[in-house]
Amino acid sequence: MKVLKDSFIYLIGELFAKSLPFLMLPYLTRKLGPDGFGELSYYLTWLALFGIFIGLSQEGAVTRYFYFYGNKALNTVVTAGYLYNVVISAILLLGCWFFQAEIMAYIVLATMFQSFINVQLALRQCQKQPVKYITLQIILSLTSVIFTIAALELFNEDLVAYRILAIVVANALTFFIASVVLGDLFSSKNRITLKRLKLSALYIFSFGIPLILHQSSFFIKGQLDRLFIYEQYTKAELGVYSAGVQVAAVLPIVLMALNKAIVPYYYQGLKEKKLSIQSIKKYTLFCLVLCIIPALIGFVLPESIYVWFLGEKYAESKYYVVMYLLGYGANLPYLMLVNYLFFYAKNRLIASATFVSSIFYLVLMIVLGKYSIEYIPYALILSNILMVFILWFMISKKA
Repeated sequence: MKVLKDSFIYLIGELFAKSLPFLMLPYLTRKLGPDGFGELSYYLTWLALFGIFIGLSQEGAVTRYFYFYGNKALNTVVTAGYLYNVVISAILLLGCWFFQAEIMAYIVLATMFQSFINVQLALRQCQKQPVKYITLQIILSLTSVIFTIAALELFNEDLVAYRILAIVVANALTFFIASVVLGDLFSSKNRITLKRLKLSALYIFSFGIPLILHQSSFFIKGQLDRLFIYEQYTKAELGVYSAGVQVAAVLPIVLMALNKAIVPYYYQGLKEKKLSIQSIKKYTLFCLVLCIIPALIGFVLPESIYVWFLGEKYAESKYYVVMYLLGYGANLPYLMLVNYLFFYAKNRLIASATFVSSIFYLVLMIVLGKYSIEYIPYALILSNILMVFILWFMISKKA
């Protein structure tokens, strides 16, 4: 019952928080037009890329530390991660200043504060505080929407830059609120010392650096297509493509919300030997059937629904919605398998699986993308299926 209750809170809260930016999608597609929306998608791709190196999977490191060592010196681990975040962000900002890349500087700042927020959210999740977790998510979504609409209504030029700047302000404000309400997450007995900071930094690097390949693989499969399309096709085509992808992105949001609620109990089951590999494989097979349903629903919906939601210039987005719902659906069996490897810190195995899958995706994207932009979604579908098979084989060897 506790799992169901927390899952319900995470799901409803996360959907509400994520629904606000999603409901703003029709506003952005119309306000920016296909060209502007394509340009925005291009810059947000750089945000995802910077996030790999600025964030360094700190939220995952914090979560694992809590489950293995508890609250002891957890504040030092968080502080060490924040210090690294500030240093690497400062270096990137200097590069932006040197090359006079104003929008890229906004991207770096947005990524820095987003990484801070991710750690704050991880702290709430691992301590099973779904209400506080969802509260922060809602605040982030509300402020992002409010600041974006205010900026785009006040200014008539450089709308893409103002949209990104609104994200920066929203992230910074949410982090400030999260820090104020942090309260009693840490024990005052664990005083921060230079020695503890060094050990904590080593822990974060040992956890996060092997996952750079893992995160980069997901970037290749989830974001690199925008950079490729930006160079090969028009901004308008990228805008239509990106609009369809963002509609389909509702599915991974739902899946991740469920995963965040289930992970603490998934880990607890493994720790207490109540969850076996055989059970995990059985649930994975069930998930393979479930993951097709969203794409079928997207296919049945008439094209007029997509035009009504996104605008008249985005009629072709339905195709990309259906195809990416199919591709994203494979995340369900993937999460069921990969959580087992994450628990036992098999980061290199995870990285190798995602690397092979991402290389397969990259080759398919380049080859198929040269013929038509409509072939690009097949690269994601086939590579995600391949990754599930690889993880299944890895899990089977542990049995």
